Amino acid sequence: MRLLNLIDIRNWKSLSALCLLGLGILSSTAFAKTAIQPSTESAAESAIRAGKGAISGSVTDGSGGAVPGAQIKLAPLNLTVVTNDQGEFILPEVPSGKYVLTVSYIGFQPQNTNVDLASGQALSLSLKLAVASNSEEILVTAPRPHGEAEAINETRTADNIVQVLPAEVITSLPNANVADAIGRLPSVSLYRIEGEGVYIQVRGTEPRLTNVTVDGITIPAPEPTVRQVRLDVIPSDMIEAIELNKTLSANQDADGIGGSVNLRTKEATEQPTVSLYGNGGYTNILNGRASYATGGTVGKRFGATKRFGLLGNAAYDYNGRGIDNIQPTLDPLSTFAAPFYDNNTIREYRYYRYRYGFAGSADYRLSENASIYARGFYSDLKDWGDKWYYEPVSAAIDPVKGLPSPTASSPSPKFYTSSKRPNASVGTIILGGRDVQAKQWMSYQISASRSYEVDSAGNPKADFSWVGPEVSCNYAPASQADLYHPHFGTCDTNGNSPLLNSANWIYKDITISKGLNAQLNLTAQASYARNYNSNGHFGNFEMGFKFSNGHQNQDSTETVYDGWSTKAGSSTPLMSALQSNFHNTDYFSGNYFGGNFGPVSDFNLVQAYTLQNFAGFVDGQKTAADIYPNLFHTIERITSGYAMNTIDFGKLHIQTGLRFEATQMDTFGYNLTFYSDPKGGAASVPCAFPLPLTPKDCYSAVGINNNPSYLDVLPSVQMRYALTPNSALRAVYARGVARPDPYQLVPYASEDQTASPVTVAVGNPNLKPEHANNYDLLYEDYLNPLGLVQAGFFFKQLNAPQIETVLPGGLNLSSFPAGYFPAALQTVLAQYPGDSITQFVNGQNAWLYGFELSYQQHLDYLPGLLRGLGISANYSYTASREKGVPLRTDHPTLIDQSPNTWNLSPTYDTKRLSVRAGLAYNQASLFSYNYTSPSLVSGSDPSGLGPKGPSGDVYTLTHYQVDAQASYRFYKGFSAVVSGLNLNNEVFGYYTGSTQFVNQREFYKPTYTGGIRYNFVRHE
Repeated sequence: MRLLNLIDIRNWKSLSALCLLGLGILSSTAFAKTAIQPSTESAAESAIRAGKGAISGSVTDGSGGAVPGAQIKLAPLNLTVVTNDQGEFILPEVPSGKYVLTVSYIGFQPQNTNVDLASGQALSLSLKLAVASNSEEILVTAPRPHGEAEAINETRTADNIVQVLPAEVITSLPNANVADAIGRLPSVSLYRIEGEGVYIQVRGTEPRLTNVTVDGITIPAPEPTVRQVRLDVIPSDMIEAIELNKTLSANQDADGIGGSVNLRTKEATEQPTVSLYGNGGYTNILNGRASYATGGTVGKRFGATKRFGLLGNAAYDYNGRGIDNIQPTLDPLSTFAAPFYDNNTIREYRYYRYRYGFAGSADYRLSENASIYARGFYSDLKDWGDKWYYEPVSAAIDPVKGLPSPTASSPSPKFYTSSKRPNASVGTIILGGRDVQAKQWMSYQISASRSYEVDSAGNPKADFSWVGPEVSCNYAPASQADLYHPHFGTCDTNGNSPLLNSANWIYKDITISKGLNAQLNLTAQASYARNYNSNGHFGNFEMGFKFSNGHQNQDSTETVYDGWSTKAGSSTPLMSALQSNFHNTDYFSGNYFGGNFGPVSDFNLVQAYTLQNFAGFVDGQKTAADIYPNLFHTIERITSGYAMNTIDFGKLHIQTGLRFEATQMDTFGYNLTFYSDPKGGAASVPCAFPLPLTPKDCYSAVGINNNPSYLDVLPSVQMRYALTPNSALRAVYARGVARPDPYQLVPYASEDQTASPVTVAVGNPNLKPEHANNYDLLYEDYLNPLGLVQAGFFFKQLNAPQIETVLPGGLNLSSFPAGYFPAALQTVLAQYPGDSITQFVNGQNAWLYGFELSYQQHLDYLPGLLRGLGISANYSYTASREKGVPLRTDHPTLIDQSPNTWNLSPTYDTKRLSVRAGLAYNQASLFSYNYTSPSLVSGSDPSGLGPKGPSGDVYTLTHYQVDAQASYRFYKGFSAVVSGLNLNNEVFGYYTGSTQFVNQREFYKPTYTGGIRYNFVRHE
């Protein structure tokens, strides 16, 4: 295996030969549910020609709606198939005889039908699941229970371990985006930004280890430096269902070590669909912030035979979010009993989050066997925001150590403002078709996916310096009654603070950014599958091929203006001349400035003033340091092939597969070097900016290419053993891969000589992909009338994990044994002696294990009104170890691994009323490695308190959030909906080492919403 991973694939003819060889090794998996079902007519003709019979038909519910995912068993042959998305099924080549056909669908009682099949007969059945109890009647009429039933049955019949969230469940809680919805599944925690879920962390793994697709097509990330897609771009109402695949089959892309999420968009069904909604909300923060949302879906099939289907949907929402935030700087001499802070940034955020999306699908049945389709998806998020920071700085002596605060370079307070206007979007267009016969099918597809982010360079900001009277902002631990609200004397305790006087601040400098990051992925793929019968065992053979080409380009700039205060004749304004009208009278529940925040500056006024008066004062070095790391492009080509075989041996259902993925990268970036004296060894290097300059403004920027390539061979085995008709045991092995973020392979180098020590960020062209051997064992039991119990264990072996490493300046390399540092770091350390280095490197190995429990049940056995109660709950535990983190003698956990997570969701349903609460808990997880072993670097832990002390790693705070929603159908398809988001005003933030060492804390307050929803669908 290791040798195969090192094969150079520059010769694409050799690669093609390898893929073709792999396709011949194994045969394939069960047909996809949406593809395996041919028409009744073609199946009949094939069966007659074979001298056997065929049984086909459709399954509907009590309202006449199609039932996808119903299990069809033919006894005594023990032949099993599953209905497709249209509720259709086919049993081809059945010998003549008498049989019992059983339809099994969780949420309804099994139904048996006696079948007498003659030779050459094509039997067509219309099967209707009868409503036998009050709970099943609620299931048919109430949207969320009906969606839960479809999801449970899809989980039950899938070859791999998958969990499904249908649209009815997604919209039953105030999930602003798809990440918030996925976060309610077992073993999923959320990476949150600005009060919403942004990235998902599956089974204790980082977001980069989870793949995201739309209708099976990988969508690129709009952000320039990461591979994972930020899911807050996508409104929750855009999606028909979310499929979280926790194990990998060979017909799936292998970059899902943590999991693979497929966002399934909406399609036209046999019955017309009309769904409309609108709501408005309010958050009591920043003197009151509004939110609202609207959208809808319309679709149907046309013609006498309903061959043509057309559907479109749109969603729009605005969220005026506010954030009260503090980020104190912890002194490394702190103790557990007396945390000590050098400064604090007291922050206010005002956001305008505009999110919208469009999706559409069209399909046409060319014949009874063949169809073509087109799908389109586009979603956009304008994450606009204004930020203001007051920073009191302590000049006090640490009372414990009796030493000056080492990080407080100046006792003067600081202020700055920031305004960002990024616009992120993702979109995809898919064209494809399928041809389905009785014994085989073929599918083909091409697609184009594009993402972009406008204003992607960074964080534009303007700084102000203190010109007021001398103030004492000393941190006083003895007067600190609340560990989580550190104060700095009179500077931040009341509304009379001198920091709130705009005449005490003078304009210092500004950074203005603009630019665009964009990526386009082009993909072509085809698959072929065939049924077979081997010695009475029914099986399926599938193989496929896929080629994708992703091209990313970042062209962004950041320009730094400063230096005018030292130039004769320049006039620098006070904040009072550049002031905003913003003022908050209820900041941080009164804990800072007596609840008052402001006055503050207006970034737009500062920018306009600079461009009019100080356009010539560009800091060349700072500007170059900001620009060149943002100028790069990457190309990633992945050619893959797979083969799978699925076969039943009585109660055992087994799928084996082998996947080949060949990767070729082309990257380009700039190696940036500064020259402190252009006359000393670099006289021929010109200064790039013909403006007022000092020698530090001279530099060179050299473009460098990097072209790694490799081949991965990825086997998988998935087994399901039926213990009873409604319970099973699953066992899975699959190998996955996580390619480095393309930006990390860009051979850039960015040096900041203004920092002390000098800092250097360096790309790593030699960064290798991370691989994992994934093992799963799962017990599942499906409950009537509607429910399930799952209990599973998983284990992951990670090879060459990718780690972001920050090395302190002044390292003495001679004190480390040869080969201690990875080769890439060793080279950089030699090139930049004494500097602080940041680089992604490969660790040695890591492991992660855990178990998860899931329970869902409608409690219809309770008496009277209690029959409407239900419960959905899940719990997961994970543990991990990382080996090979530089400058550490211990073995920390993996980044983002939360030991304990759980979700609890009580429900109540009648024919008209539906109520659901959502309680989500994510225990603290490691956010970034920060600790350095003092035995390796002297003085790295001045407090001597170890990894749990003030020099320890940075952790995300435990997060516990309560949400709720209720809907009441008051007239036909019209429902009134009310919801509450973050009802307990949960804190978000970080701590260093231990919880008493505050790193960041922020609050958003609850959001209350009310609105109307209209649904005319098959379940009415």
